[in-house]
Amino acid sequence: MPLDLVGKLHRTVYIEGCPSTVREDLLRLLVTKCGTIEGWDLMGERLIVVFSSMNSISTAITFNGTAFGDLTSKLLLWVATESPPAGVTQQMAIADRGDGAGGAPHSAEELKSAREARERRLAAIRSELAPEIEMAESTETNEARMLDLCVRQLKALGTLTSHALVEAEKKLEEISTHLSASQKLLESLRREKLGKATALPAEQAEGPDCTADANTAVVAAELPGVLGERDDEVARRVEAMVAAAEDIGQWRMRFRES
Repeated sequence: MPLDLVGKLHRTVYIEGCPSTVREDLLRLLVTKCGTIEGWDLMGERLIVVFSSMNSISTAITFNGTAFGDLTSKLLLWVATESPPAGVTQQMAIADRGDGAGGAPHSAEELKSAREARERRLAAIRSELAPEIEMAESTETNEARMLDLCVRQLKALGTLTSHALVEAEKKLEEISTHLSASQKLLESLRREKLGKATALPAEQAEGPDCTADANTAVVAAELPGVLGERDDEVARRVEAMVAAAEDIGQWRMRFRES
């Protein structure tokens, strides 16, 4: 009996321009690239292919205009629910047709025998291409798993990076606070040193005793050195903390840019 297309037109394609010697090769190609074929039939030179899944149609129509077989003509392929492309004389009827040979109608036994032969060839094609189809599906599954793993790893890396950034910001804030306090201490020491240096000449002018003047002069001579050493030590510590804070700030800028 003819191939029943009722309720299947949305996943059926018509193909013209395929030489009869390479029709089975075309079917193998469609099974490999598009997916499982539920059935196929012929109406004259027109090949009718019914796919098992609607998703196969979008891939199948990409073969329209492709040279196949002897390369002297191009395939004309379109979906059964759409109008035929230019160059196709008429759309095929769903029912009330013979076997499509263009001659006298054949008997029911002949039609049944031809249909069974096509089904056997299709089953052979499916069996032949089963390992390739299974391998392709396995490859797609592995790629999906790897993609999912990459996404989860990126999310974990983002979480760790965010935590590290928060910790770095806290440390930078603590260093900035400590640096500000050290700068205030340094300014206080400088003012204290300047005040003592200006107070010594006044004390020397008011003291009547020469010994006191000499002692004051010695203290005045030693005080700048002592204060200078203390001031230099504090200044070095402050500069070291400033350098550390600048390094952390530069690291933070590079991290955000990357």
